[in-house]
Amino acid sequence: MDKTKEQLEKLREVAEASLTKTHELQKVLAQIEALMSREESKTISKKN
Repeated sequence: MDKTKEQLEKLREVAEASLTKTHELQKVLAQIEALMSREESKTISKKN
């Protein structure tokens, strides 16, 4: 029973780490998207 509990705890740790990485990745992607949007706006305003 202890081995099963240990395995479940390890799986939980892996799942939590994965969720954290996913959240961090989403934040980075949002920052990149915002930067690209600002650059696009600058380019458009320069053309006008």
